[in-house]
Amino acid sequence: MHIAILLILAAVAAPAQDSLPLGKLPPGRVLLVAQPHHDDHTTDYGMGGLIARFVEHGFEGYYVRGSNDEKDGAHGYGRNDIINLKETWDAIRILGMKKVISLNWRNDFMNPIPLDELREQLIFVIRKYRPDAVLGHNPWEHYQKNPDHRNVARALVEACWLAGYETVHPEHFDLGLKPHSVPHYYGKGRLDWGLGQISNIAMELNESQERKKELAIAAHRNVYGSGGAARALSAELAKEGKYIPEFERAAGELEASDMITHWWMNWTSRQIGRKAGVKYAGSHNYTGGLYHLPGLREFVAQNAEPVR
Repeated sequence: MHIAILLILAAVAAPAQDSLPLGKLPPGRVLLVAQPHHDDHTTDYGMGGLIARFVEHGFEGYYVRGSNDEKDGAHGYGRNDIINLKETWDAIRILGMKKVISLNWRNDFMNPIPLDELREQLIFVIRKYRPDAVLGHNPWEHYQKNPDHRNVARALVEACWLAGYETVHPEHFDLGLKPHSVPHYYGKGRLDWGLGQISNIAMELNESQERKKELAIAAHRNVYGSGGAARALSAELAKEGKYIPEFERAAGELEASDMITHWWMNWTSRQIGRKAGVKYAGSHNYTGGLYHLPGLREFVAQNAEPVR
């Protein structure tokens, strides 16, 4: 389905979430983003803008790509994998991240894999890089049709929890690793797949971070660089006697396709920003270290005082 058609469907199908409170960046220095696919950190309800904000704030960013992305693209499994990995590096460089770590599970074939093995890989990565914040899919998202999204998200939140226990995979410690608990988790929030997952915060983006988000997703040309999207949109408008002047100034169909991708990202950030009273924002489902102890969290918020 062309991106232009997807845009129209998303605009009319997504249920409304009236308002979102603004969140703040947590303290720290290391960010780990773990997603199943090459482009999941940069899609419309992805986290490209928030990643850029973390990096601009001084965090070192690392991207874990769960699958080999062999089915994304029209070049056959082997070539798709190579192209998508290269474009993943292109995208993370735009966002300012340090490294891509590929786990290389079969793309869209993650239902039957041993989740304990995937979880151990993520525990190992967490213990190696010791992130202060982790970004991923929300494992409690309803109507999530993609098996890779479901399984990586489930394994990731379990890994964030279990990586802090000395009794879990103690063989890692023979390699010099130590337990590490993740204090801050940001899950994707989106509402256009059925009920979706209602977010609990919005993270404001400035112009630089929004621009990086748009450029990062456009770097994934193997799946988003389609001249057909601009042609399809132009053909639909021509039936109504209309056209988009910007397309006339484009240096070819791929540049026109990039324009659509940028407009798509920008529109999404503005829609979320409107709910939080700012120009641009991303929506997320945030859980902190005390998320399973709401009473303790409330007590700390009301009674903790600054050290004098």
